[in-house]
Amino acid sequence: MTLKRVSILLFGCGVGLATLSAVIFGPIAAGTEMACPDHDPSYAIQAGELLRLSLKYTDGCNTFLLNPLFTAGVLSTVAGVAVGAAAVLREQIAGD
Repeated sequence: MTLKRVSILLFGCGVGLATLSAVIFGPIAAGTEMACPDHDPSYAIQAGELLRLSLKYTDGCNTFLLNPLFTAGVLSTVAGVAVGAAAVLREQIAGD
């Protein structure tokens, strides 16, 4: 299989998985919802485990855990874009 086909497969499966998991389960698996009066949000990634595909982020007051299926879909989409860019670059180099 060529790199372009692999990139299209990764991208398509990633977008499909991220979309379906976000619609069915929601992009956020768990979170806290505390009222924070006069709060200036500052978003940051708190923790992540690559093997569990879990990612926690905070807005400075509340903490959220992303759905692992959603995270896997996003990572697959990004991998598809990266492989596609490598395939195009490889064609450009070979074509010159």
